[in-house]
Amino acid sequence: MTQSITRAYLRRGLTAHLNELGYSVEREPRTGTPVAEIARRSPVRGRLAYGETVLRADLRRRSCHERLLFFSQRRTRHRSSILFFVGVAESDRPDLETLLETLGIRSAVRGGHVHIVSVAVPPARRRTTRTPSAD
Repeated sequence: MTQSITRAYLRRGLTAHLNELGYSVEREPRTGTPVAEIARRSPVRGRLAYGETVLRADLRRRSCHERLLFFSQRRTRHRSSILFFVGVAESDRPDLETLLETLGIRSAVRGGHVHIVSVAVPPARRRTTRTPSAD
């Protein structure tokens, strides 16, 4: 599958996961700061959650590392942490966990607000070509 199709599939899976947890209201993006792929708010508690999708190719990109660091360090006005969900293909989860430990985002002590959501990516389909039928 192409990267855009895979990213859209991961985004749908991550959005469904956030909806199940009660983060169903889309949040308006703020100006001036990097915008999260998914920003949701819980209508009951008013808590905010960010979501990002990460592909295998993104794991080596510096821009991805910077986004992961930025959103994992975000705080509310009252200095409490904001939940951060990272959607990734099941096969890439160990590599992402290693990257988060390397960047200092998750360890045994810190990073409890950063959650990895594994999404099963469907196998790539083969394109079938139709042959004109002889009438």
